[in-house]
Amino acid sequence: MRTAIIIGAGVGGLCTAIALQNNGIKTTVFEKAEMLGDVGAGLVLAANAVRSLRRMGLAEQAIAAGSKIMRTQIRTHTGDVLAETDMSNYEDLFGAPGIAIHRAALHKVLLGALPEGAVRLGAPCISVDQDPDGVTARFEDGSEARADFLIGADGVRSVIRRQLFPQVSLRYSGYTAWRGAVTSQDEAALGITSESWGRGYRFGIIRMDTERIYWFATANAQQGVTYPLHERKNMLLKIFGSWHHPIKHLLEATPAEAILHNDISDFAPMKQWSSGRITLLGDAAHATTPNMGQGACMAIESADVLGQCLVKNAAIEIAFQEYETRRKPRTAFITNQSWQIGRVAQMENPLACAMRNFAVNTFSNNMMTAQLSKVMGVEA
Repeated sequence: MRTAIIIGAGVGGLCTAIALQNNGIKTTVFEKAEMLGDVGAGLVLAANAVRSLRRMGLAEQAIAAGSKIMRTQIRTHTGDVLAETDMSNYEDLFGAPGIAIHRAALHKVLLGALPEGAVRLGAPCISVDQDPDGVTARFEDGSEARADFLIGADGVRSVIRRQLFPQVSLRYSGYTAWRGAVTSQDEAALGITSESWGRGYRFGIIRMDTERIYWFATANAQQGVTYPLHERKNMLLKIFGSWHHPIKHLLEATPAEAILHNDISDFAPMKQWSSGRITLLGDAAHATTPNMGQGACMAIESADVLGQCLVKNAAIEIAFQEYETRRKPRTAFITNQSWQIGRVAQMENPLACAMRNFAVNTFSNNMMTAQLSKVMGVEA
């Protein structure tokens, strides 16, 4: 039996562990966090990701833990609808529904598919070494682990990527983001998935289940500017409080300490993900801005494909080469498209914003259908 080490217990790392386990590869996941609790906010899993989850035997559990997305809108900050997409027939078109789900709820589904002891928490990896026979991972507490190969799924600031490819540097998008999750009975919040555009600002609303809403807000800002917890909520209310209902309601209902804040960064598509018996996956390999809702989806697809490649090829290096060949063009497309969408959505110039809104209102339906087909219609 081949053995694997995965660094990182995010969505990509856990899905990879499941894909490998389902194909007879003994896998241990090491995660630096001390616990995986009810943290984070919401995720969108489009049909392409749900199909991969179905191959892992987990789609129905994920769908039940989340909420199907039936209709989406792009709106102005006053609430005028610029574009609307009916997604009720997407399950027939693409073979699976699109869903929204709380990150913690998805983690619970994924962890439930792994055997006890497969995930080890409180284990920050500090370095890896390899030789012709295997890979050794070293941890902060001085311990080591040994396996046939290793997958770095440790996020956009990956320790593994930094060791293998130190020349890769993050690029800041020019905007920062706040996120939150809140329980609400407001019909407007529960009724539809939407993203509202202002001038240099956006606000998104996504229903995760029968009563929980995930919201996000973006603002053009200098990189690295931080805000004390007690100031975040007041600042967001100052910016978005006059926007259309239910935005103010959602902000007021979210505890200040539960509002997450992160600068939005990615990195240009990499030419290489693997070195010998080590490869990268998810944000460590193909980070993307969140403008297409495909970050977690790409990680799930990559886990699915990597599992297929390792089963097909006995030689690990050959399996990794096939994995890169199959995944790099697709993830590069998503990264580049998402970057461009973010630039358009975050425009500040009044004339440019007016032209943008006119274009979205006039041409969006055909463009949206074509773009979604390229994203959701492609098989991993």
